[in-house]
Amino acid sequence: MQNLLIKNGYIYDNVNDSIKKMDISIKDGIIDNISTNIIGEFAKIIDANNCIILPGFINSHIHFGEYYIKGYKNKLTTEEYIKYAEDFNAKNKNYKEEIRVSSSRICAYEAIKYGTTTLMGIRGWNAAEIYNARLYMGYPFMKSNKLKEYLDNPFKKFELFKDDKLNNYYIFIHSLLTVDDSILKELSSYINNKNIFLAIHILESEKERELVTKKYGTSPLRVLEKYNLLSEKTLLVHCCYLNIEDVDIIKKYKCSISLNPNSNLKLKNKVSNINLLKDINICVGTDGVATNDSLNILDSIRTLGLIYDLQDKDLINMITLNPGKYLNNKTGIIKKGYKADLNIYELSNYKIVRPNTFINNLIYSSDIYPKDIIVNGNVIFKNYKNVKYNENEINKNNISEKLKF
Repeated sequence: MQNLLIKNGYIYDNVNDSIKKMDISIKDGIIDNISTNIIGEFAKIIDANNCIILPGFINSHIHFGEYYIKGYKNKLTTEEYIKYAEDFNAKNKNYKEEIRVSSSRICAYEAIKYGTTTLMGIRGWNAAEIYNARLYMGYPFMKSNKLKEYLDNPFKKFELFKDDKLNNYYIFIHSLLTVDDSILKELSSYINNKNIFLAIHILESEKERELVTKKYGTSPLRVLEKYNLLSEKTLLVHCCYLNIEDVDIIKKYKCSISLNPNSNLKLKNKVSNINLLKDINICVGTDGVATNDSLNILDSIRTLGLIYDLQDKDLINMITLNPGKYLNNKTGIIKKGYKADLNIYELSNYKIVRPNTFINNLIYSSDIYPKDIIVNGNVIFKNYKNVKYNENEINKNNISEKLKF
């Protein structure tokens, strides 16, 4: 891998909420040095004068495959939306794989374009990798017509996927309503023996709590506790309807949570009460584009910032430092020894007042794109364009003319 030097940029320190003009040297995908006036021989030099450099964003929950169900009229409840998606998939079952691949490529492109360097998504393999972003792709456990084949010898199939520098795999439970005790028992044994990341939709709607409690005889988090599925490697997605007992359980097992406020509001749910979540590692995701309409992760933290009295640095950390802490993979901070996943923004933008207002302007303005995006030390967007694919090529992935709506 070529060495890279980024000179003269303002570096945002999201730990201390400060900005300093420094150089960054990168070696083998890792930040090697952060200092003033770094000299030496480098294969590539980026002049970041009048630019600000942020850690790459981490989208802690995205569905890659929902592009073609985007655009339905009016709001649906979570339960109505699931039925709508199942009906669409049934109508288009002959195009299932084409839908998955084309949707994954379109959705990943949109998310990355706005500065997401790590995407934690559902499926997406053999599709989203083309942009060389950092991916965590979830193997789904869900009893449904669309995904039922994944439950046929699931662990054998899961083990066919091999982690590498950029592509990683985890297990995703769609909901406690779409699995059962036997599946949870097998998952418990497998995950705890293999030390694997687990994510699950949980407490997204009031109806879900009611149905899960009726099905299992106890609350959703107590079900996960029963099967030893709560740990530092567990990501609890949505958590819109937590009570005090739920919060205590999450703290006990040091789980992280992923809030998806825009999707929650569109599906007629409430946004999780931030005031209850003190001492819990809070991450933010977009959810799928069909229930958010934007894969710009900044739109989601903006919503939290408008609802709750949150500091700008706390919002940014929900898409950098906090998910990096959950993944425990040295991402989410610009620091020596950490992975070189970076966003470089030009300050010569009328939406940006000055360097010291940049974080606020970035969150609360719209459509501020990074000029350059770097993942693992490699430039994947340069001068606002993907280095491998232009947008005309991305548009060619759209197969909507084949589908039934």
